[in-house]
Amino acid sequence: MKVVILDDWEGFYSNHPQVERLRSHFEVEVYNDQPTKTILIERIRHADVIIPIRERTKFTKDILQQLQHIKLIAQTGAGLAHIDMDEAIKLHIPVSTTPGGSAAVVELIFGMMINLSRKLLPLHQDLKNRIWQESVGLSLENKTVGIIGLGKIGSGVANIAKAFNMNVVAWGPRLTEERASAQGVTYTSLEELLQRSHFIVIAVRLVPETKLLLTEHHFNLMRKDAFLINTSRGEILDETALIKALSTDKIAGAGLDVFTEEPINEDNPLLTLDNVLLSPHIGWKTDNMFNQFLTTAADNILAFFIDKNPTRIVNPDVLSVQ
Repeated sequence: MKVVILDDWEGFYSNHPQVERLRSHFEVEVYNDQPTKTILIERIRHADVIIPIRERTKFTKDILQQLQHIKLIAQTGAGLAHIDMDEAIKLHIPVSTTPGGSAAVVELIFGMMINLSRKLLPLHQDLKNRIWQESVGLSLENKTVGIIGLGKIGSGVANIAKAFNMNVVAWGPRLTEERASAQGVTYTSLEELLQRSHFIVIAVRLVPETKLLLTEHHFNLMRKDAFLINTSRGEILDETALIKALSTDKIAGAGLDVFTEEPINEDNPLLTLDNVLLSPHIGWKTDNMFNQFLTTAADNILAFFIDKNPTRIVNPDVLSVQ
């Protein structure tokens, strides 16, 4: 049987112990480039198992229909927006997942908060240009952080924010006052959260009800000294409206790890603004997460084929017709 690992762009899995673990049972191929659609289909057409790295490859209806021998898609991470799940179910293709990279994302969020509030990037650049700049930063202590979404990432942000002695408020489409209170967090409306918070952290999944959740109206509600942090998905906010708010000083700044179009378009105005901190969707990308993703994906594969006891299957109904 053939296992194909796609999108190992960093080459992290080339000699990984989990690849050798899989090779003790299967033929394994690892690819670290970004192939054309034709080459991609040729590589995976006869695969029994595919391990995609996060959401780098889109498994559209026509690509899924090309998979002649597929028995399992062992997804890394919990996101499935890149897979046409309706078609996967129609074709009886099981899809397994692994836990997401919440701890790594929380670390990046606070890295961005501290960088923006203390102006580290511009001060660093000034020093390299031999300019000793006088600057007053914004302390995190006693400031309010508003968390949109109180799942694993949002809860992680809340816990660390308390260690910084920050005031924590939260809102989410499905968040209740009781659940927020159980975590020692104050539940508010979205509007009140935006009006009160010095830091606004987007920590909701991209689902139909959160697409374009924040629009120009919402940016106009924010404090002028507020910083917006988005490490979730670019489509959760109106990027054009955000650019307008940043370029007209409606808000103080933003830390963005995700964008409406990825890789970011070279003409995107965000690249020209001085009050933004940008990173190329690296929130999940740490050694711990890469190890966890492949280890759990391998666990899922071996449970499926060797133990005959499938685990972490998100569409288990297809197993009855395999």
